[in-house]
Amino acid sequence: MINDNYNIDIDSIEIKDVIDVNLLQRFQDNFAESLNIASVTVDKNGKPVTTPSSYTSFCMDFVHSTTLGDSRCAECHRKGGEEATRIGRPYIYTCHAGLIDFAAPILINGKQIGTILGGQVLTKEPEHSKYIQIAKAINVNETGFVESVKKIKILTEKNVSSAAEVLFIVANALSKIGYEELNLKRISKSLEIEVQNKNLLLQQSKEYNKLKTQLFSTISHELKTPINIIYSSLQLFENLQKGNSLKNTFKAFSKYSKIMKQNCYRLIRVIDNLIDMNKIEIGFFNMYLKNDDIIKIIEDITLSIVEYANLKNINVVFDTEIEEKITAFDAEKIERIMLNLLSNAIKFTNHGGKINVTVYDKDNYILISVKDTGTGIPQDMLEKIFNTFTQVDNSLRRQAEGSGIGLSLVKSLVEMHKGEITAKSQLGIGSEFLIKLPINLVENESNSDTHKTNHLNYNVENTKIEFSDIYFG
Repeated sequence: MINDNYNIDIDSIEIKDVIDVNLLQRFQDNFAESLNIASVTVDKNGKPVTTPSSYTSFCMDFVHSTTLGDSRCAECHRKGGEEATRIGRPYIYTCHAGLIDFAAPILINGKQIGTILGGQVLTKEPEHSKYIQIAKAINVNETGFVESVKKIKILTEKNVSSAAEVLFIVANALSKIGYEELNLKRISKSLEIEVQNKNLLLQQSKEYNKLKTQLFSTISHELKTPINIIYSSLQLFENLQKGNSLKNTFKAFSKYSKIMKQNCYRLIRVIDNLIDMNKIEIGFFNMYLKNDDIIKIIEDITLSIVEYANLKNINVVFDTEIEEKITAFDAEKIERIMLNLLSNAIKFTNHGGKINVTVYDKDNYILISVKDTGTGIPQDMLEKIFNTFTQVDNSLRRQAEGSGIGLSLVKSLVEMHKGEITAKSQLGIGSEFLIKLPINLVENESNSDTHKTNHLNYNVENTKIEFSDIYFG
């Protein structure tokens, strides 16, 4: 327990006091390299605390080459962080040198201690006259300045917004890490005179460091790996186009476009999961409940994945004790829950296995069972698998990819329906996930004109996204 007599002045806290800067640098480098977007982390005054990643020649060779330009950048960084803190979301803005940047604040107990910045891009072709005036203002060579701006990457506003959202999620994670680190510092001060709590502190520090390392490792892997695959495929196309026949190029495109698309789905999945988990944690994740037949929804979702199971010769069986049960639920969230459990079942079930989806009627609630004949889960992991970023066995990553976010998100979505989810498993025999979903009706249903109704025309893209980290041999 933290002793209030050992409070730390948050106004004096710096990023390096609560976050490992080397670990932060590693993630920042991976983020910048993967998305080909410049990035840097600054303190609350706009001064860098990390080495800039993937900075453009425009900024390094011109803007930052003068004291005036450098000081104006620091001022932009400071104001960007303050505005992002004020509005509580990523802040996208045009810097003093005319490029698009975005800021995500790092907060401790609501106090800003720094900002993660990304950008140095444009969303439209640059107007040369504008940059001539900027060059004059910061006293740099006008010709070189205009030539360098021509090389700036041009993105769509949607892509800029997506990159800003990823950075905002990371900033939120860093804020939590910083908060926990601050608490550990308070505990450490207290334990200087409370020797009897020393073992507890060491254990908490060990678990915290493990979580912190796993967080950055998971995010970096899940973002970087698909991007590398897509980039490699594009390089292959470029090589094929040089002196190769049109027929061979089309043949290669048919093969590698599927690989690129699947890895795009992987990126969409991990980013969507991170954003949704973040929304749930801060209370901004909405439910759209409607009274409908839950049995039909579960059956339709189950049948929609049969073609994926057939690729591994896995038999999927749906059974129910009751043909119809009207209750209030969000169909899109139920689809997310079921697709995640079914994708896991296929992922960890060998060729020729079996998956049973069964619905049991318990009067005031239904019990949904998703049971497989897969590899199983160790008993000591059954309680941990619903924790964020937890995976059963990291050594299985090459066989079954994943961020470890899915089951944590499933648990949150089930609980938002006032339900419960548990797991039973035996190594080498299989696993069973049980969802207890209470029967409730709502008087005022969600607006079906604004949101999806429960009569979902199941989106094939949703299934592809959820199954994107499964590779069929």
